[in-house]
Amino acid sequence: MAISSMAMAAGAHGAAAETSSLSASPEVVFGQGITDTLVTSWVISLAIILLMKWLVGAGPTKIPGTGQAVVESILGGLQTIMEPIMGRKAFRHIFPLLFGYFVFILLQNWSGLLPGIGSILHKSGGVYVGILRPVNSDLNATLALALISLAAWMYLSIKHVGVAGLYGHIFGNKAEREGIPGLMYGFLFIIFFGVGLIECISILFRGVSLSFRLYGNVFGGDNLLHNMYTFSEFLTNDGFVKTELFGTALNALGGGANLIAFIIKYLGFLLPLPFYFLEILVGLIQSFVFTLLVAVYVGLIVNHDDELHHVNLE
Repeated sequence: MAISSMAMAAGAHGAAAETSSLSASPEVVFGQGITDTLVTSWVISLAIILLMKWLVGAGPTKIPGTGQAVVESILGGLQTIMEPIMGRKAFRHIFPLLFGYFVFILLQNWSGLLPGIGSILHKSGGVYVGILRPVNSDLNATLALALISLAAWMYLSIKHVGVAGLYGHIFGNKAEREGIPGLMYGFLFIIFFGVGLIECISILFRGVSLSFRLYGNVFGGDNLLHNMYTFSEFLTNDGFVKTELFGTALNALGGGANLIAFIIKYLGFLLPLPFYFLEILVGLIQSFVFTLLVAVYVGLIVNHDDELHHVNLE
């Protein structure tokens, strides 16, 4: 994210460095298809393993230490929210995946705020590119997470309601038999089968919505910080005070050029700070939304098994 910032700094010192801006696709940095986002995912995944090992130590104890208490607090908070949505019988099967989703996505989202992410460069094809980049700014990564969630949804659906129950949930006739003429009741099978086909398309597009929502927020946030870094460099290098716009604004305000120029030059570096806090919040919300939606999708079908007993599968 600091590529353009370094470009501006280089330009201020007269260096003739070629740079690139953030692109929507990941950059291959080490050949063999190893991209900047893939390297970041390895680094952060290793950090998660070491962090959990450090927090929990050799294993959980009856009297938890500080680290174990932190992990248990996160587990307990997620359990309080997710278990009523999914039901107890499905919750114990998928909760490890949900906890993994939440921690992995959260720390990967926040990784874009760490020093070195986007600012450690190497030259590739005549331009400087970052070696590290948040993995969730890569659509391939978020699509993989979404596909794993769909596979888990299918597995748990079949495990808890069976193939017939899954078919009945999607294509079954949900109308009550009593009070409906036989011909109309038979016609409703066709109607509900058509609705089931639409439901199948909706289920497939869950993967699209999950992946694009996460990717769009992280990639947009990464670009926002990138642009704020660039603009703060522009301010602190007196780029703005030399513009015609600044002169026009001063004429309108009636003076104070030295004071305003001083503030812009020496406080301009604080410009990205509010956006840092914004990205901390966005990273937390997006990790929670992704995890919650996976839980809702599973809960929608697993908790309807009682209702499925009333669905006519004929």
